[in-house]
Amino acid sequence: MKLIDDYVNEYIDRNMEYLIDEWGLATQRDATDFRKRIQRLEQEVHPLGEFETLASERLSRLEARLKKLKEERL
Repeated sequence: MKLIDDYVNEYIDRNMEYLIDEWGLATQRDATDFRKRIQRLEQEVHPLGEFETLASERLSRLEARLKKLKEERL
């Protein structure tokens, strides 16, 4: 049985990168990078919310101006 265990261990060691890619496995580094990416995204969410609010207000003002211009044309 030791011979089979040694063979399997050697196979895994030689082909670890291929196995990770083929099976879509994550490494410790991937998990760490993922945590960092999530933290960065969470920091960006608040400013995007502010931008959405400001853009919506500006769009409402533009729509009101357009409506007024159309009414004046008639």
